[in-house]
Amino acid sequence: MIELIMKIAKTLISTILLSMFLTSPLFAFSSYSTKTQKFDLSLSDQSTTVYTPPERIYITQITTQSNSISRDPSLWVKTLYYYFITRLYLPDIPYNYLIDENGAIYDGKTGGIGANLKFEALDSVILIGYLSNSSSLSSRAEASLKDLIETLSAEWGVESVKPVKLNILQGENKLSSIEIVDSSSEFSNSLNKTLSNLKLSSDEHHNYIAKIESVDYPKESVIGSRIKIKVKFTNKNTFPWFTQSEPIYISTKSGEESKLAINKVWSSFSKPLEITGKIIKPDESIEAEFEVEAKVLVGEISETFVLQKIGVGNFTDSEFEVKFNVIKGSNTLVQVYSPQYGFVNIRTCRWSSCEIIDSPKEGSVYILLAEEEGWYKIQYAPGVEGWAMGKYFKKI
Repeated sequence: MIELIMKIAKTLISTILLSMFLTSPLFAFSSYSTKTQKFDLSLSDQSTTVYTPPERIYITQITTQSNSISRDPSLWVKTLYYYFITRLYLPDIPYNYLIDENGAIYDGKTGGIGANLKFEALDSVILIGYLSNSSSLSSRAEASLKDLIETLSAEWGVESVKPVKLNILQGENKLSSIEIVDSSSEFSNSLNKTLSNLKLSSDEHHNYIAKIESVDYPKESVIGSRIKIKVKFTNKNTFPWFTQSEPIYISTKSGEESKLAINKVWSSFSKPLEITGKIIKPDESIEAEFEVEAKVLVGEISETFVLQKIGVGNFTDSEFEVKFNVIKGSNTLVQVYSPQYGFVNIRTCRWSSCEIIDSPKEGSVYILLAEEEGWYKIQYAPGVEGWAMGKYFKKI
């Protein structure tokens, strides 16, 4: 009986531990936010903030001669926040995170990761400050710093990490400036041992979350015509979406080629649009437009699209459906029928030596404009005509 009870208890404990493991977040560290620290956020000025994707992580030591501040890390963090803004006339504190000797992590910069204070030295930098007068990391601080850096590396794909020294060039009653210099202090030497054992990632692993605000388009289209899709979506993450190096795509949900694709207009046959060169901040909404064209049989047609980033995958809550009715109108239609090849060449003129415009697959439908000597003149796209051999089509 006792053995049975112990076996049941062991199974129950294993189940609980497995459940905790499976439901635990992907990334480990937690921090005191600027709100829980009760910063006066009205003092920080984000109007001149320039956002740049993080590429480097810098760690620097922060010391103090005040015994009362050194014994109270939360007061130390608040003091730094107000000192940088009210005494050094900076728009925000430059540190993204601050760590005390007990391993507690505090949010610093109210603009978050990617917010640059217009200092070239801090461009694309995540800056971490260690609050201690000791020349080496405490064991708790070392564990917290390791979790923090590995998490940031995994989230943003940052592999460059090093200790530095922060030089502040203070101006009298004016904006101070900041320089980053290499450090060879005892703290840096001690820190390098910790950094040598880190597990860093070169790939981004964010969970992107969006909200589709609206999707507008005509609900009917004559076959062969194009319709414009207007979609508005919002960044629901707590960090900016950077698209300078890796675009955000509107893509088919399946990732497969779409029946509505437009050759040489879409980014690919599965991706109608790429969004690049933009920074979309948290809770910021943008509008995007792309065109679709139905080259299929008449009737209702639909396609589900999502927001996507290569290497990251589909954004959460970013699905939207495009569904409309395709009508024939007064047109004569022809459909590609080529069992031997599975496609047909559409050319600029009715000779085999003419330039090929496209090679649509079996089943594609076009408007027939004319017939001449075994060739079909078709409407390839709105305002664009092409020629193809009639034997590779059937009238429908």
